[in-house]
Amino acid sequence: MWTHHRSGASVLALSVVAALASTSTLAQGPAAGTPQLAPAKVRYVQGSWVNLRESAQAQASVLAQVPANTALDQLAERDGWCAVLYRGDARLGPALAAPLQAHVSCNLLSDQPLTLAQAGKDAARAFWVAPSPNRLRTYGNALPRPTSLQISALTKTHPPEAPVVYPVRPEFEAAKKLLRAGVLLRPDQEINRGEPVDPLVDLKLATRAVDHIPAVAPLATRPVLPAIAPSYFRTHASVALLHETDADGLAAVAGTRISVVPTGAPHGSFNRHMGPEIEFVTGFWDVGSADLTFAPALTLHAITHQGLVGARALRQRYWDISNADHYCGGHYPGKGFDDPREDDTVPVRGYARLSDTAEVLARLVVPGKLPPDAVKVKTRRYVTSWMQPADPPIRDKPQRKHTAVMVHEIDVDRDGVADILRIDTPAPGGMSFEPVFDWRWYLNINGQWFRAGYRVDQECT
Repeated sequence: MWTHHRSGASVLALSVVAALASTSTLAQGPAAGTPQLAPAKVRYVQGSWVNLRESAQAQASVLAQVPANTALDQLAERDGWCAVLYRGDARLGPALAAPLQAHVSCNLLSDQPLTLAQAGKDAARAFWVAPSPNRLRTYGNALPRPTSLQISALTKTHPPEAPVVYPVRPEFEAAKKLLRAGVLLRPDQEINRGEPVDPLVDLKLATRAVDHIPAVAPLATRPVLPAIAPSYFRTHASVALLHETDADGLAAVAGTRISVVPTGAPHGSFNRHMGPEIEFVTGFWDVGSADLTFAPALTLHAITHQGLVGARALRQRYWDISNADHYCGGHYPGKGFDDPREDDTVPVRGYARLSDTAEVLARLVVPGKLPPDAVKVKTRRYVTSWMQPADPPIRDKPQRKHTAVMVHEIDVDRDGVADILRIDTPAPGGMSFEPVFDWRWYLNINGQWFRAGYRVDQECT
């Protein structure tokens, strides 16, 4: 029975003692006729880097700090404070040798773990809900910069290429430690292809004169898509194209552990043709450069125009976190994993050895490995053209340029149903008026087409 002169903290402490005693009794087994008490209730931390305190007071000493979704055993509750047992968190390191008894504000706990949707735009909580390299980067970019380290101040005080030193943040240090050790990702959290589409909706040809370029001639025949039905890829988790996602999505589908290994400090830099004042700082927070590693290695498959299947293994790769704006040339406007270099990868035995000049239509990752047998590829050509203006001495007078929309149908299992579609659409280059192509990929997921990335070309000065 509570007495009126006991404080909330002392009352809560007595409750904890009773709860611990009942826990011990339960462990030994209840005596005959003794009612069984409910075990400690599991609660989940909802805040980010929450303080576990020595007593039920806001000024009490901090015994530990834990991230969102840490599981705690709640022993008692009074006046907005919860007495808990903390046994450790695998994301932070090994389990504790003995449970830590502490107190935490009850409004920071919930009966259910946070989801990504609930974390919303809180970058720190989103990271701990679903740790990944991309969410680590978002988290680092969201940390508030001291006034002296904001870009407006750095442009006046900081020489290019000199290191930019940010203060140490314990929670971010814990996040970096977790990512250095490596994490397994879930495909549903990394791959989002939206709703099914009709690929022809994305087929856009020039329809009016631009900068004195006459309109593109209509296609000789409107493209016809192959019949679609459920075939090789039955779920979104069964494939990822390098053209639609980055390392996180590829690692998630492959089921390989991905790690972030910092290799350098941030430094001020500027875009090409600009400067000498710096315009941005490389990396995110105190990670200026980094490598991504994969264990086991990612197997990157390539399918050529002739239907050959190649495969190369990738264990480690430089992570492009320079923060420089895209300058010009071919690129993925959204996510995309640039084609691997020969010196980044090693060939996988049992697959075709593709030459450097082989025309690769698609690169992909699957759980396990793609069958090495040749796939079936059918390419359909739909002619179009435009007028190129006179440009002496290259062209003395206007000249019609003939080209075509190309529709590539890739049948992975040779069952007569296309599993991957690539549509190459030409447009006049901004300077030469020669064709530059947009490539768009689509995946047949259980009998429906889904967008799976695109690449655009650009003429550069």
